[in-house]
Amino acid sequence: MDSIFGYIDDVYLFCKVVEEGSVLRAAASLGLPQSTVSRRITSLESKLGLRLLEKRGRELAPTELGQMAFEQLSSGIEQVEIGLNNITEKTDLVAGHVRLAVPHSFYHAFIAPVVEEYLKSYPKVHVDLALNHDQAKPKTDRELLITFDTSEMDELIARPLFTAKHGFFASKEYLSSNPIIDDLERLKRADWLTIDDSREIVVYQQGKEVDTINLKPRLIVNDIQALVDSVGRGLGVASLPLRHAASNSNLIHILPEYYRSDRQAFLVYKDRKYQPKAVKAWWKLY
Repeated sequence: MDSIFGYIDDVYLFCKVVEEGSVLRAAASLGLPQSTVSRRITSLESKLGLRLLEKRGRELAPTELGQMAFEQLSSGIEQVEIGLNNITEKTDLVAGHVRLAVPHSFYHAFIAPVVEEYLKSYPKVHVDLALNHDQAKPKTDRELLITFDTSEMDELIARPLFTAKHGFFASKEYLSSNPIIDDLERLKRADWLTIDDSREIVVYQQGKEVDTINLKPRLIVNDIQALVDSVGRGLGVASLPLRHAASNSNLIHILPEYYRSDRQAFLVYKDRKYQPKAVKAWWKLY
């Protein structure tokens, strides 16, 4: 090969897999998707034209050439890792630029206070905040995405941030002027308002799936506060985060024994071990 460019990350992953004895454990220790680790190891074997790992029972073990490669390369990788850690530990200054993409629909509801705390805590950092209707994948090591939807992001790291618990709510006015909602069948027939174009809600009771509500929403609005306000004005029923519904005294929690699954929010970033300090500082806020 003419250059080591493009090999270092893959060699590092290979050494981790050998040390851990499996792709699964290596991926867990590095915070990477298992599919990413497998793909990168396969890519390294293809580049070298060598078989580096083989199955032995339930474990992965290096082949004869793989063991030779591990012995030749692991000490060098360790020295690089130690050197980088020594460099980054020379300063506690958190500075630079970070680009944060957040869906417009829940910035004010969930993220705004965190961004404000971050800016106050790290005055030398400049944040480029993008409120999007369509989520854009991070393309550089200084880009972050906060989202509930991590589909088609196997090549990225998705770090859990918080969960949003939901319930079903309507206003006092709506409930007083419409048929009583005292079971799931009547809830299904209500006038539904939603935040996206999803057409069904899976309903749970005591941790078990019990039913599905097929929606024909009267209103779709891609902002959580606008949705809460619409429900509060008596336009219909919606599944709302409990923390938002609690702030509106006009809302009534319908059939509180039923709920949809919690929604998990993630901080998504590129699969790099060494993140800039301005990016790593986000982890401390959650």
